[in-house]
Amino acid sequence: MISIEGGSHRLCSGVSRRDVLRIGSLGVAGFALSDLLQLKAEAASTRGKAKSIIMIHLSGGPSHVDTYDPKPDAPDEIRGEFKAISTKVPGIQIGELFPRQAAMMDQLSIIRSCHKVLPEEHASSLMTCGYSFTERRTQGEHPSIGSVLAKLRSGPEAVIPPYVSLRGMNYETGLGAGFLGPSYEALAYDGPGRDDLKLRVAANRQDGRRKMLERLNGFRQAVDTGAVQSQDVFVQRALEIVASSQTYDALDVSKETEETRKRYGNEHFLRARRLVERGAQCVALEVGGWDTHSDNFKQLRSIMPPLDQAFTELVKDLKERGLYDETVVVMWGEFGRTPKVNGTAGRDHWPSVMSVMLAGGGLKMGQVIGATDPQGMYAVEQPYTVRDVVATLYSALGINPAMNFVDPQSRPVPLVHDAAPIPELIG
Repeated sequence: MISIEGGSHRLCSGVSRRDVLRIGSLGVAGFALSDLLQLKAEAASTRGKAKSIIMIHLSGGPSHVDTYDPKPDAPDEIRGEFKAISTKVPGIQIGELFPRQAAMMDQLSIIRSCHKVLPEEHASSLMTCGYSFTERRTQGEHPSIGSVLAKLRSGPEAVIPPYVSLRGMNYETGLGAGFLGPSYEALAYDGPGRDDLKLRVAANRQDGRRKMLERLNGFRQAVDTGAVQSQDVFVQRALEIVASSQTYDALDVSKETEETRKRYGNEHFLRARRLVERGAQCVALEVGGWDTHSDNFKQLRSIMPPLDQAFTELVKDLKERGLYDETVVVMWGEFGRTPKVNGTAGRDHWPSVMSVMLAGGGLKMGQVIGATDPQGMYAVEQPYTVRDVVATLYSALGINPAMNFVDPQSRPVPLVHDAAPIPELIG
């Protein structure tokens, strides 16, 4: 196994997660590619316009009022320190620290009325698989969107892992394969938080990076020279995929120009584009730092501009490379934050409503869906649930969100229950 250790990020729950990139051996993070290839006899569903998805998680839960649902006419304790700015689409305003997104609003869509968010401590399970981690504990495991795509879309001709996670893979993320089994797990990069924005390697760790690259090169050479010839044909094929030049190159952002890396400012967003460009069907990544119980405005001034930069560069590159219509991008957190600023200039957890950002994938762009009340507390127009958003993502990918899989107890289990695609997006 080859790993790169990074930093860590602590949420209000006290949980600290460590960053580790694991590449190269079968079974790493449960990603048994040999099983995936050997068992790939299932028929894929009818393909929709989108062939892939990039799922961006804003760890900690961003303030909807300060980002995508500003309240310029509300009292100071609601409005906060940031102004609302106009966007390229007349009548739509967003927070002033997202000027780049404002300039390309015609290529984006915002849901402001996502409600019925479960108040689970910083768990993204509901957003990544349509079921909360509490539901998964009581009802049985459910697969993530990435795992479903790996099962339905990946064939033996694949030259790159179908599902790659550039964020943590603990139970609460919902990023696992659930009852689909380890064959459909992600090739995983563990460790959510702000330090996930890119692999940070200090000067005194450059030697470690060099050794890591040498080890990965050695692994690839072992495959090429027949060291694994005794392996089952599917095992060998899996080894070739994990250690292939395509996988290796996709993760290696040093192959991009310095100008491009500076343009993004965030290597994981750049990796996501490179992976999708080479055939990955699902890439999950994360930006941490949104758990702003105190000093909300100070913290947002440091993390919103870099997110604005990286996100818009990703969308721009997808557009320029002909990948925009076939790649759906979703960006959201676990919940919103209290519209009213607390006594420490922060905003606390607010599961009553949150905003969702979407781009590409053949969805209808250039619009805001739904609205909250004048203080941003509750959805008052076009309320949609998190499950409705997940159903929309499946629909954009050409997968019926009501389709059933059979779980280990031989029960038919729908991908998403009690939900329907959002008509304003799907048409």
